[in-house]
Amino acid sequence: MAIFHFTIKMIGRSKGKSILSASAYLNGDVMKNEETGKVSSYRSKKEVVYSQLMMCKNAPLDWKDVPEEKVEQFRKTIRYKRAEKKEEAITKFKLIYQKQRLWNEVLKVEKESNAQLGRAFEFSLPKEWNLQEQIDYTTDFIQKNFVEKGMCADWSIHDKKDGNPHVHMILTMRPFCEDHTWGKKEGKDWAFVRNENGEIVIDTTDPNWWQDKKNPDRCGIRIPVLDEKGKQKLDSRNRKQWKREVVDTTGWNNPKNCEWWRSEWAKVCNQHLAKENQIDHRSYKRQGKKRIPTIHEGADARKIDKKFQEKRSKVPSWKMEENQVINKQNVKWERIQNVFYKKKKDMQQWKERLYDIRREQRGNFSIGGYDSSDRGTTGIFNRVVSNITTEGTTITPVRRTESGIAEVKQRVTDTTDAFAKYRRNVESFGITKWEDSVIGSRKSTMERISREVKQREYSFAKTERQIMEVSQKIREGKMGEKSYGWLKRKEAEAEFSKFDRKPGRESQIGDSKHQKLVGTVEGKKKIAEIKSDVRQKEQSRERISIKEKLEVNKRLLAEREKERKHSRYRDQGISR
Repeated sequence: MAIFHFTIKMIGRSKGKSILSASAYLNGDVMKNEETGKVSSYRSKKEVVYSQLMMCKNAPLDWKDVPEEKVEQFRKTIRYKRAEKKEEAITKFKLIYQKQRLWNEVLKVEKESNAQLGRAFEFSLPKEWNLQEQIDYTTDFIQKNFVEKGMCADWSIHDKKDGNPHVHMILTMRPFCEDHTWGKKEGKDWAFVRNENGEIVIDTTDPNWWQDKKNPDRCGIRIPVLDEKGKQKLDSRNRKQWKREVVDTTGWNNPKNCEWWRSEWAKVCNQHLAKENQIDHRSYKRQGKKRIPTIHEGADARKIDKKFQEKRSKVPSWKMEENQVINKQNVKWERIQNVFYKKKKDMQQWKERLYDIRREQRGNFSIGGYDSSDRGTTGIFNRVVSNITTEGTTITPVRRTESGIAEVKQRVTDTTDAFAKYRRNVESFGITKWEDSVIGSRKSTMERISREVKQREYSFAKTERQIMEVSQKIREGKMGEKSYGWLKRKEAEAEFSKFDRKPGRESQIGDSKHQKLVGTVEGKKKIAEIKSDVRQKEQSRERISIKEKLEVNKRLLAEREKERKHSRYRDQGISR
């Protein structure tokens, strides 16, 4: 099965990379760096099955010329003498010489310490293709997407006959002018106002709008250079200053190109592959597939695993083991999906059967409201569409659907348990025992609180009645005290009247003496009764403390109830 692999990297001076060394590895040959004099040799690589150099339209034509003296020197070497096919050896020597000159010319123009020398590609080839198909399809892809854009391509096909054929390619970063000289990778231009998508804002009414007279497509709203006071700066000639920015003159460094190149290669592969072997440059997540992606193994990991399999090493490759676990997980997940897909179809048939039964029951009403000829009802296994008089289509009845669903649930549970052994990223279905215990404890707590509330309501009512009785007795005691005070004053007045007799009033006193004595005796009786009543009330005043105690108890009960409610909300996870 074809596998998609397409990576892009940069070769630059800042990372200490050598463009000649990378090209020598790509071609499996020897190359010399004229700048440093270093020779890079990869002649031991035997997996290079094809190499090619594709020059763009404006590249110098003399770069492909190989001096005869260089060819004569090569014929004198042992490598040429030992070669079985002399012509092929000379052809390969000329090709390597042309590539060596190309990259040495790149080093001459790219002199900066952080200069980017080339863009390196590595992408896999479908093993369903033979060697000639691989060469033809790859050549068309490189010519259309790179060479026609103005790049020079140095590429080779590597194949160890282990089912992993792939292409290595290096592209030039700097364009060529029409006079066959090196062009500029980037230049300075006005900094224009751009929107969220990075596109230049077009507004001809803006006062800072600018348009090039020679090239009308070069236009936009320029950004002024401001000073500390917020005013636009002026140069020595009193001209307004505008911001400038570095612009990619070729458009090759746009990050969106990576996605474009990957998608184009996927299209080329799918045009020449069977439908079941189609590839996709997008990730599983972007494709909407519920699969776990494997990690990149690499040649070193495979060597370690080979030694471990041959028992030459005791330490296996963790990358290989990780991919084995991921593959097992994907297999189990595919089985689960297939089971659910199958049962989903069974459920759809079962719903259709139930719908037919309901429609038939509706048509059996005695009132005949649903007995029209075009209502579309029919038997259990025959479905007739409304306004169609032909015989319905027979539907195969679904057998053992309920038992099949139970079997699916059990298989899902077993698969989930086995799935969790490989990676602990699958949760079991259903509510756990711990959750059941928590819910049970919360229910019992709520029932206990409700019972306590009912009991406290009864005690609150009883306490209120006792408070009302005591308050009534207190009011009666106060009224008795008032009556007792009034009678005491009357008694004092009567006793004082015996000694306060003035001349000329004796007759009056004598006349009313009988009335006063009678009133005094009755008053004394009332005073005695009130005194006895007061003594009883004074004894009952001790009950006043009952009211205070009840109020204290009532306040304590309210505080406890408030605290219990707060704890209940906290157990339920509700914040107040």
